[in-house]
Formats: sequence, C-alpha cells, structure tokens
Amino acid sequence: MLTNLQTRLKKASRLLPVALLPFAAHAQFNYGAANAVTVAGTYTDLGTGGTAIATTNPDDANSAAQPIGFTFNYNGTAFTQFILNTNGLIKLGSVAPSTAALYYENFAGGVGIDPLSSAAAAETNLIMPFNFDLEEGISGTADFRVQTTGTAPNRVCTIQWKNVKDKSEPGAGAPAQYSNFSFQAKLYESGNIEFVYNTALASANATATRFPNVGLKGSSTATNQVALALKGVPSDPWSATTFISQNYGTSAHNINKAGLPDAGRTYRFVPTVQLSNDAAVTAIYTLGTVSSAYGSPVTAQALVTNTGSAAQTNLAVTLAVSGATTYTNTQTVATLAPGASTMVTFTYPVAGTTGTNTLTVTIPADGLASNNTQTFTQTISTGTLSYVSGTTINGGAGVGAAGSVLAVGYRTVGAAAVTSVSPSFAGTTTATATYQVLVYSAAANGQPGTVLYTSPARPRPAGAANVVTTETVAIPNIAVNGGFFVGLKTVAADNLSVAYQTEVPLRSGTFFYTTTNGTTWIDINTSTLNSRLAVNVGLSTFTAVRNEALAATVNLYPNPAHQSFQLTVPTGLRAASATLSNTLGQVVQSRQLNLPAAGGTADFNVSSLAPGVYTLTLKSGADLVVKRVVVE
Repeated sequence: MLTNLQTRLKKASRLLPVALLPFAAHAQFNYGAANAVTVAGTYTDLGTGGTAIATTNPDDANSAAQPIGFTFNYNGTAFTQFILNTNGLIKLGSVAPSTAALYYENFAGGVGIDPLSSAAAAETNLIMPFNFDLEEGISGTADFRVQTTGTAPNRVCTIQWKNVKDKSEPGAGAPAQYSNFSFQAKLYESGNIEFVYNTALASANATATRFPNVGLKGSSTATNQVALALKGVPSDPWSATTFISQNYGTSAHNINKAGLPDAGRTYRFVPTVQLSNDAAVTAIYTLGTVSSAYGSPVTAQALVTNTGSAAQTNLAVTLAVSGATTYTNTQTVATLAPGASTMVTFTYPVAGTTGTNTLTVTIPADGLASNNTQTFTQTISTGTLSYVSGTTINGGAGVGAAGSVLAVGYRTVGAAAVTSVSPSFAGTTTATATYQVLVYSAAANGQPGTVLYTSPARPRPAGAANVVTTETVAIPNIAVNGGFFVGLKTVAADNLSVAYQTEVPLRSGTFFYTTTNGTTWIDINTSTLNSRLAVNVGLSTFTAVRNEALAATVNLYPNPAHQSFQLTVPTGLRAASATLSNTLGQVVQSRQLNLPAAGGTADFNVSSLAPGVYTLTLKSGADLVVKRVVVE
C-alpha cells in the first residue's frame, strides 16, 4: 500500500501557481508559518484534573460542546466552546464536524474525510495537534480531558488525548507505528496556541510512513488560511519540523516509529497583529514571448493582496520598466476586500530593443512598507527574423497544400487561458488566400493532440519578399494547462510562407508541421531549419474555482495505478479539460474529455510514467477539480 514518502499529495491550492488561482475574501486568519516554532518543553499530564470529556467510543467520535473557560479569538470570531474529535483535533464553536471519521484516508475504500481537503463549513476553525485515524492504545484506557487554569487575562485551556495510537491500515497496508501516545492542545487567553507531546511508545510493527495533519485551519485551505507543521522525513526528530502557510503537498507531518517525539516537544503558534490598512504586492509575472525581433507587446501581471482587516479602495498599482525598455503605467484597483487578492495586468511594448528589463511594481506605502514593492528581471532575447518562401520544408510534402498546418509548442506554468494569437507572415500570397488559427492540447508523445479551438477562416495578410506582416487574432479564452500548441492552417492551396524567429537559445517548444491536418506530424526541429514559428500567444489568468462538492463525485480506480487508471466523472465534467502533472509541475498528459451527456468514464494510460505521485486537474467552465494519482 501507500507507505513511502511520496504517497501523500493533497488536493490543495498550492498545486497551482499562486498567480493562476482564484481568490476570495476570507476571515482574517492571523496565524502563519512566520510566527510558528518548535521548542523543547515539559509535558505535564492532567491526571484526574479538570473534566473528563465523554465520547461514545475512543474511535471516530465527536464530543458534545465543551467550555473553553474564557473567550478565545480565532479566525476573526470569538469562541467560548469547542468540540473534541477523538482523531486528534478540536473544532472551535458548538457545531460538530460533519463526520466523526475526520482524518486523511491513506487507502482506497476507507471512510475518512480529510479536513484539509474538505471545503465544508463544518470543517473550518480546526486545531489539529495530531489528526489521524486514532484508536485506544495498548497501555491503558483512552482518556479525553479538558482543564482551564490561571486567572484573567492569562488563562490557559488544556485539552488532552491520552493513551491513543494510530490505527493500522487493513490488509497489506501500513501498520501502526505507535502502541501508545498522549498529547495536548493548549489555548492561551492571549491568543497563543501550543501543541505539547509526550514521548510515544513504538509499536512492534514494521517501520512505515504515516501522514497526520498537524496545525491550524481557518475558513478554508487557501494559502494563509492554514498554518501547518511540516516534517518531510518521517524518521527526523520533531525538533526538525518546519511550518508552512499553505496546504500540504507531497509531504505532511510524516512520522514513523524511528522518529518518536521527545517528551515535552512543543509546537507554538503565535497570532500576528492585523493592520487595518495593509496591502502587499506578493508576486509579478510576464506572459507571452519576449523578443526584440518583432517588437510585440508584453504582458506583465502583479498579484496584489489585501493583508489588512479593512477593505482597500482605489488602490494605485504602478508598473515601472527600466533597462532596455522604459515604460511607466498605473492601474487602479477599485475595491479589494480583506484577505482577497487580485491580478493587475499591464501591457507594454518592447519596441524592438534587446537586453534586460527590470520590472518594478509598487503600491503606496501603508502598514507594512516592506511588502509594497516587487521586482522582476526579464531578458529580451536577441535574434533575427527569417522566413520560408517555398512550398517544401526539409524535402517534405508541400506546405502550401490545402489543409497544411504549421504548429509551435508552448508551455504554461499552471492553468491559464489563451486569449489571442499574433502570427507573423512573410512572402507573397494569392489575393483570396485564407487561413485558420488552431489551438491544440499536448499529446502524450509530446506532439499536438486534441484540437481545442479552430478559428473561422481569415484573409491571409498580403506580403512581399523580405517583408513581415503581423496581425492579432482574438481567441475566446481557451483553457490550457502546461503544454499546448498553436497552429496555422491553410484553407485552400496557398504559398503559405510563415515567418520564423531564430533565437539563441531557442525559447519556445517543439515545432511541427503537417500536411494531413494533424494526423501525421513531421518534426521540423530535426531539419536543418532549426528555428521557431513567430507566433506571440496572449494568456490570461485562470478563473476557475475549486469545487470540492463536485470533486467528491469524481472517482479514480485503481489508485495506486500500475498500467492505467479509469476516471469516472459526472455530467458537469463530461467535457472538461484534463491534465496530469508530476510533482515538479510538469504536465505529462493533457487531453479533452468528450464523454456522453450523462457523464461517464475515461481511461488514462500511465504505463510510460515513472512511479510517483501525480496531480490530475479537471477544468470545466468555472469549476476546477484536483485529484491525487499514485503510479506504482
């Protein structure tokens, strides 16, 4: 079963680059990785002190609401109660989680619901000192207890799980690593939260990796709505733990019997003070080809986040370009809710220059000036524009034949949408010549795959020898993720002389052409031409929103997969685009699902893929579904 380090891949926001994710306003969750530490401490058992918390059993049970003993402020809400779950977590408030089986399920067919995959309102405001499928340990009766000590404003509420252990998976799955374990969550009236651990008793089972959730969750699992403890190597000491402010990826707080906690090991989370008027530029990006050879405009985007507790209005965002190109422009964000982010887009010309540009994006100084500026260095490639004027390339069939296609490969970082294509043509043409723009997915063999879009026929721009003509074709937001291809297709026989850009080093992907409309591709990269089609592709950010309810209706089997897996999808995803990516974010398969109206199944062949964890992303309209696939 899944017992190695690479078997955990959360359905998480971090799987898409931050620039390409949807953003929404959240409550001000003021705990983060920057203010979390692991320290040595002392574990003090509650004994018979405080109040025993009754549960129906020590395995998969929620308690009744328990008093904290004071008002505890968390995620913008004042709480006076909590619900204990026997699987090593509490939910603040008086409403229980949607299930008692609240933990990451590491094998197919289990009943557990991962609180870090669930988008349900019942799985918010969670405090997870050791969230796993737990049961009673072998060295005593399981005991759950709460005790509040001290005087205002310095009271402490201690919640304790005693004499529990991780549960073995069925069959040949991973066995329990602990025979007995006790730990506590401490809520301080000041807002601090601590997880304090006693040492664990190692089991007699074989060593295997387990994947508990350890940390805090606010309103969702979006970046900065969680603060999680990360320990990628299960045998590492707990003093080596680090902290992240995004969902788990290929590792969680991995444990095994070879890396037991030291008695008194404490994870401490300290809240940060929320400024009312704080905003930040968190990243900037450029999209499209940047080349001096044909002087096309360049798109730059800045991700701006409201990190304060009050709405931002009329926020000025300024792009300044210096170096080979000089340019300044200011865009205004009309309103930005607390916790929300937006992408600000600038378009500027490279004006035929070569060299290096420095892009600086600035917002006005506010509560935290150090986050008001981001810079990005951009190289404008050198090269010359050449063209092919005949009807053959490398001795192949005629490029000018009806239905001929010239296509060039591109790659996105994460999900995006093609919004425009700007082809460059050179040479003469007939008076009535027309062409079409096509967008292809990338097939498993690295060549153009399914046609995602075909434009109406367009008049071919007139040209002359050694004259390059460029025009822009609008594309209706065709979703792409990772590899894709843009092609130009002749409608009737025409001397289609397409301009090429020769660059050192070559920047765009593999370049193909075909005379059979996509059925027999010939790789021009193997010819003496060794050049690239001069097509500038405009991209926009992806606006799909993750739909966890829809994700719950999508099934993968078998998972882990060996030679293939079968994907079963409902009606809402029957025409989704599907991409399979490795842990480096590289797209290894991409296809368009074209299933019957009622939904259905699609087979994915993974026999050529290396063993490991992969991410399957499905996008249909405004819905985004992310699934984990393990290939063995």
